[in-house]
Amino acid sequence: MTESTASPSVSSDSPNFFGMVWGVLAKPRQTFATLRGSSRAWIFMALICIILAVLPTIASGPITAEQTRQQLADQFENQPGFASGGVDAEQAASFATSPILTTVVPAVLTAFGRIISWLLWCGSLYLLASMVGGRSTFGQMLQVVVWAWLPYALRSILQTVYITATQTLIAHPGLSGFAGAPTPDPSNAFATELPSTGTAVLQAFLGQIDIYLFWNLALLVIGITAVTKLSRRKSIGLVLIVWAVFMAVRLVGTAVSTSLASGFLGG
Repeated sequence: MTESTASPSVSSDSPNFFGMVWGVLAKPRQTFATLRGSSRAWIFMALICIILAVLPTIASGPITAEQTRQQLADQFENQPGFASGGVDAEQAASFATSPILTTVVPAVLTAFGRIISWLLWCGSLYLLASMVGGRSTFGQMLQVVVWAWLPYALRSILQTVYITATQTLIAHPGLSGFAGAPTPDPSNAFATELPSTGTAVLQAFLGQIDIYLFWNLALLVIGITAVTKLSRRKSIGLVLIVWAVFMAVRLVGTAVSTSLASGFLGG
């Protein structure tokens, strides 16, 4: 009788959406403990996060299109052989700067990538937590992953405001500006000097490092500790293992793609 009367109180005490948002920001330990209840506010949060994730891409679309249009114009002007070869400059520019290519497709890929990322994080953390004695469901772990993404949602808002206000793209996210990537040649818009493989890998790694990453990892540790009843030390280990594996996969992909691109361009 005691357990049957206590269970509904957990559900009824679960905060609503705005209560969860404020709780994750102000008092994450107490707030993540309520995820053992039946609140579905995380679904609304997931939808909002997906929308916020694509906002910087949507804001960047017109800027990317304008830059591409200018690059194509300069290329056709500096190399008249394109026109003599039967290439229609207007048609090429119209295709390359189409909103479908510059905005819609990148936005869809961003949203799809966000969902896949959540599922991969959730599956990995759930599997590892179960192996070390964690007591949680897949749904609870998914809620933790979604709510822990809140710092990145705030970052997306700030990036969108910056891109819209300045009409410039974010060239060096995170600490990637310290990687020493080559500076593009302004005299030839299509001249691409690829960085070395080491520089590209360093740039990819530093591009992920910012205050939002540490905030996200901290929320994951707090959330996993709350829903699995594991020790904080084990939760920290699980989060760092998953982050390190995913980062390694990203860096290997960067190294391979850079090497292939250098080979195609004769680098």
